[in-house]
This record gives sequence, C-alpha cells and structure tokens, in this order.
Amino acid sequence: MREKSGTRTQVAQTDLRRVIETYRPLHVRYPHGELIFQAGTYAAGTYLIFAGLVSDRATAPGEGRRTPPIEILGPGDLIGLEALLDGRQDLHLSGARAVTDAELFFFERDLFLEVLDKEEVIERYCLARLARRFYALKQRTGSLFTSRVEERLGELLLDLADECGERLDEGTIALPCEITLPILGQLLGRSAARVTRALGVLPGVSQNDKRLVVSPEALHGDLARRADLHGQKTA
Repeated sequence: MREKSGTRTQVAQTDLRRVIETYRPLHVRYPHGELIFQAGTYAAGTYLIFAGLVSDRATAPGEGRRTPPIEILGPGDLIGLEALLDGRQDLHLSGARAVTDAELFFFERDLFLEVLDKEEVIERYCLARLARRFYALKQRTGSLFTSRVEERLGELLLDLADECGERLDEGTIALPCEITLPILGQLLGRSAARVTRALGVLPGVSQNDKRLVVSPEALHGDLARRADLHGQKTA
C-alpha cells in the first residue's frame, strides 16, 4: 500500500498484512474505469482499498455518468459498508468505479464482522476512517452543486494530493500519472477542455513529466480567498 502525503489516520502495515494473511479475504484487481459495484445491487461484503483510487458515486435511476462522485477514496479506505447495516438494507446505496488501476481485498459480511470483533486495532482504524469521511462529506455537501468549477477542481486536487500524492521539493505534491485531464473531467462531470480552462486560473498547479504537480499552500489560499469573496457577495 502506497504511503500517503497527508496526515490521515493509518494502521500499521504489519497489522494490515497480518489480518490479510490470517483471514484471507479475496484479492481482486480492477483496471482503470471498470465498475466495482453498482447502486441497487446486492451488498455481499465490504472492500478494503489496497492500491489505486476509487470513486464512490451516488447514482439515482435515470442519471448519467456525469453525476459528481460522492468521494474519491484511496488505500486504506473502505467501500461497500452497506453490508454492515442492520435490518433489511442489503443493497448498495452508491456505486463504485476504479479511477485508476486498483487492488482491493473483499471481505464477506460475516468475515468482516469477525475481523472487527477480534481485531481491536482494525476496529479503531475503521472508526477513525469513517469519522473522517463523515465530517469531510458534511463540509463539502453545501458547496457540491453551488461552487464554481474552479473551486470544485481545487478541492478535488487537494483531496487527490492527500490520498495518493508524492511529496516533492518546496512543499509541492505530484499526482500519479493516471490522473489525467479526462479523468478529472469525469470526476467533476465536465469536459477535459473545461478542466483545462479551470486549471489555467488556479495558482500552484503545473505539469511536470506528464504528472500534475500542486502546491497545497497556494490552493488552500486561493480557495480561502474565493470563499471570502463569496461571503462578501452574499452578506
């Protein structure tokens, strides 16, 4: 599992590998763009993302592919948690698709419950990850459909830098080469040309050896400035 550039809650590699070797979940691989599961299908278990990026997307009947994703998730995150809900809810409430080539471990429902019951370190880890995702979603919900493309792109780039970026010199972070302009367009529900125009006005974003390089400090500053201007206009 690739080390992240951010400071997100992580569990020791030795603990993860011990759990995988002990409980032997199904190891699955999905190429870029492949559907992992669809909303409304049976939730047989939970997936642990081991490598790559996955979009977790709500898709109501009749909606197209341009619906914005709920989240972009990376190594250490869980998808398919509907399998753990009590009662009659046994269907996926969202759909998941590989944004890049991805490796996952699939735990059947009863097996994952056994892991949570016996492995305290994994239980704490899962609770911490879910709490982070919950509060991150709360922060983004209000601006998901009202923010301009430039603001949504800036937030997406920061998320991707935190999930899978590689730290470079002078505080910049390089995204994987798989994160292309068409991929960013798919994630935002916009064309690659629109993404290109939005990148042109965002500070601290450049391209180096076919990889996007971002400066979190510059992006955070720009998003804060835009939020202040928006607040002044609505006051």
